[in-house]
Amino acid sequence: MQLSQAFEGYKIASLADGYSQLTLTTYLSALGTMLEYLGDKEVSAITTENLRSFMNYLLTEYKPERRNNQRNKDPLSTASHHRYWKAMRSFFKWAEKDLGTGRPDLAIKMPDWESKEIIPFTEDEIKALLKGCDYAQVPAGKRKAYQFKRPTALRDKAIILTLLDTGIRVGELTRLRICDANLENGEAYVRPFHVKKTHSRTTYLGKVARKALWRYLVERGSVRPDDLLFVTSEDKPLTRQRVLSLLSRLGISMGVCGVHPHKFRHTFSIQYLRNGGDIMTLKRLLGHKRLEMVNHYLNIASADVQNAHQKASPVDRWKL
Repeated sequence: MQLSQAFEGYKIASLADGYSQLTLTTYLSALGTMLEYLGDKEVSAITTENLRSFMNYLLTEYKPERRNNQRNKDPLSTASHHRYWKAMRSFFKWAEKDLGTGRPDLAIKMPDWESKEIIPFTEDEIKALLKGCDYAQVPAGKRKAYQFKRPTALRDKAIILTLLDTGIRVGELTRLRICDANLENGEAYVRPFHVKKTHSRTTYLGKVARKALWRYLVERGSVRPDDLLFVTSEDKPLTRQRVLSLLSRLGISMGVCGVHPHKFRHTFSIQYLRNGGDIMTLKRLLGHKRLEMVNHYLNIASADVQNAHQKASPVDRWKL
């Protein structure tokens, strides 16, 4: 079977196995690049040397197309290179099971990769984003610059505060239903994407976030417990891409760099540890299976403590 045909079977099987649409889209994009490089070969004819050559091409010659930032001409990051490897492994694992082919990918060593530096939002940046929810800024052109009141202000404030106070992922945010958010005790039930792949969990909303949600829901009017918590102005489901676009536009409008849903998750995690939260509880709130990522947050928070001590050390300050 040729690669292009095999990809269709892989897509169907992966959806049935519980892969999220986002993960599958990422993997298929990576495999499409592999198809362009190798040509539409028979799957059984692909060798380890073919794959090794492809992985080397990604690092040395490949020019990634970036829809959100076309000016960025940087080569593929190490983290992206690692994702290509994961996509390749996933595909050939399926091919071995369903097509009876070999595993030329097993001899390809997992690429080293570096996590990007985590830079959380500052308090001033969050306040600026919340302020930006109220009015849209129209820059000067043929007419003078002006602003107008945004019709989704209450919803957008509630989204920002929910992301920041719970640390949930954007996909989890868009799956929330009204009955999932208990405005009395602050419990927020996070539904699993797929019962086999992910697990449900409970996280929490503070008083300010609950108040923002209450005001937004009052404005929406008649709703049912099973309705989605966040919807568009046309009362349609709010997609992941719509949330990304919303936050990006708010950031540009208010001069806040790097506004992305996951940055709220980073900010929640670091602030949680800075304010005395423990690492095991944070792991449970975030829904992580392993401590690796949570330890990264802990390292940042610990560095804060060390810097604070260096500034406040009585022995050093008094020059004894």
